[in-house]
Amino acid sequence: MNNSIRNTIILLFTLLAFAGGGWFFINYIFQSDIEESTQVLSDLSSDLDYLTEITEFYPVVEANYYDALYMRENHPKELFHNHNTSQIYNYLQELNNGNAATELNFSFTDSLQYDNHGIINVRVRGEGLYQNLVNFIYRIEHSRPLIKINTIEFDGISDVERLNRVNFEMTLGAYYKRGEWSELSANPETVMPEGDRVHNPTYPLIHSVPPNEDNLPDVENSRLLVLTQNRAHIIDQTGNSKQLSVGDRVYLGRLSSINMERGEAHFQLNRGGIADRVILTLEQENQ
Repeated sequence: MNNSIRNTIILLFTLLAFAGGGWFFINYIFQSDIEESTQVLSDLSSDLDYLTEITEFYPVVEANYYDALYMRENHPKELFHNHNTSQIYNYLQELNNGNAATELNFSFTDSLQYDNHGIINVRVRGEGLYQNLVNFIYRIEHSRPLIKINTIEFDGISDVERLNRVNFEMTLGAYYKRGEWSELSANPETVMPEGDRVHNPTYPLIHSVPPNEDNLPDVENSRLLVLTQNRAHIIDQTGNSKQLSVGDRVYLGRLSSINMERGEAHFQLNRGGIADRVILTLEQENQ
């Protein structure tokens, strides 16, 4: 065997020895390190995916943060000075006026005490226009003293003349100071917002027509006799003469206007939730 072949064989055995040794070291000596590094890489990849997903929501979170910061700085909340129930009663009465006026009854149930604050529980019952109730709630929520509305219940009224009103009951938690606090005064005039003009959900869109218990003029069965600038003289369904001024009640409605030029008396009616208009003319035609 010549030297070149022998050297080639030796070199091949040497390479095989290096390859086998490397394989042995990788699979037996460094196997645990490889598995640990693979796990770390997998965890880091998951964290990267999670952080990438979070960054997509960052603009929304930032906008919410600045909105909350603005509300905190421009509409701060504070606690009542003490647990004197008369100040809370007077405060709620102050809010309950104008477009937020309702008929209210108050009862103070109990008081919870903590290290630096207390809570007076108040039960409020009443009746009022639905929109006024919404405004009253808005004032409680947005004004400066801290009063939490815990529960609220309301239901509609079946009386035809009061369908736009509701009975309601609320439980409130009024927070007051205990311990060391800076001197700030609760001001019920801080914010007096009004709620959105929304439909009363308890008001039936269509309801039954009430009977004519007051024997009001039924304009559909009446005749127009004479018109003046502000009055209409009619013969009602009973054959009696009646004089009506603009705004006077008739069965299911009122006399809304008079048109002297056309000789017409216009009546606006509500037929169980359906608005209607009836026109009496001097020619005795009902439209």
